[in-house]
Amino acid sequence: MKKLLSTFSILALFFPFCDKVIADDYKFFKTSTSIISNTPTVKFYGVSSSGTETLLKTWESTTSDVTGISADLGGYAMTDEYEGKIYIEVNESTIGGGGVTATVLEYDLINNSVEKVNNVSEIEEITIYPQGITQMIKKDSSTGVTSIGENSLKLKETTTEQQLWGTNANGKVVPINITNGSKLLINGRDVEQSINNVGALSAALTGLPTVPTDTTLACGLGTGTHGGDFAFSGGCASKINEKLSVNYAASMTMPGQDYAGDFEDTFSARAGFVWTLGKAIKPTQISMKEKENFKNKIESLEETNKQLLSRLERLEKIALKEIKSKDLAIYKLK
Repeated sequence: MKKLLSTFSILALFFPFCDKVIADDYKFFKTSTSIISNTPTVKFYGVSSSGTETLLKTWESTTSDVTGISADLGGYAMTDEYEGKIYIEVNESTIGGGGVTATVLEYDLINNSVEKVNNVSEIEEITIYPQGITQMIKKDSSTGVTSIGENSLKLKETTTEQQLWGTNANGKVVPINITNGSKLLINGRDVEQSINNVGALSAALTGLPTVPTDTTLACGLGTGTHGGDFAFSGGCASKINEKLSVNYAASMTMPGQDYAGDFEDTFSARAGFVWTLGKAIKPTQISMKEKENFKNKIESLEETNKQLLSRLERLEKIALKEIKSKDLAIYKLK
């Protein structure tokens, strides 16, 4: 039994993958055998570093007239580091000198279950990692960093976040590259596609007016693309007065994208205002009031021009003697 306990202390390596057997609770593994009402049983225990035992699973044999039972490592024992399973040989002695019946039990650490296999040939092929699973997954107790692989992916859990980074054989931090067509999703959204969508949405919005010129209201449509993704936009700009203008617009990506997220993830909008400070200094910048004054002056000049043309026509008639002297009394020269 001591040999059994010593051998199965290796199970501490499997415990990170087990819901029942937790590494922080159990450091060793052991079995015990007994016969209750001629029914042989094998019990599986997890043992803490302080020696406290916890019963994990009990296996009962269906063999009748059993006089003895033992879990004998001398005959057979195997651990499957990848699947988290242990195989041990159980010998059952029957009444009447019937001899000893050898049985192989498969204990699953992950599911905390026991199954019987008749012989070793029924066990699927097992590949054991040559240098132990600690070369694949290990945790530095001083830093709290868990490493996966020798040139590894690093994981560290803090009170506020789960950190993730990669290193090479020299311990230098290297990029983590999602390749071979795999997509990196966050809450179901494709990160790369989201970046492209943001670029396309922004580009589409830039094609819309922000300040109307020569009018009090201007509207438009726009489109934009980034990284192969397209977006369309529409919006207007309105001049409230000679100092204040407002603008508002929205854009949306093309429908039918995979892993695009909800509607709000494919939609963008903006609103703003433009407040003109100071006095216009460019000749081409004329205020609304000045435009109105110019309009009144132009109308006055047009009326004066009409009167001058009328007087010229009359003078021309007098010069050509096409008008009688009595007709001159009709016209008053200003």
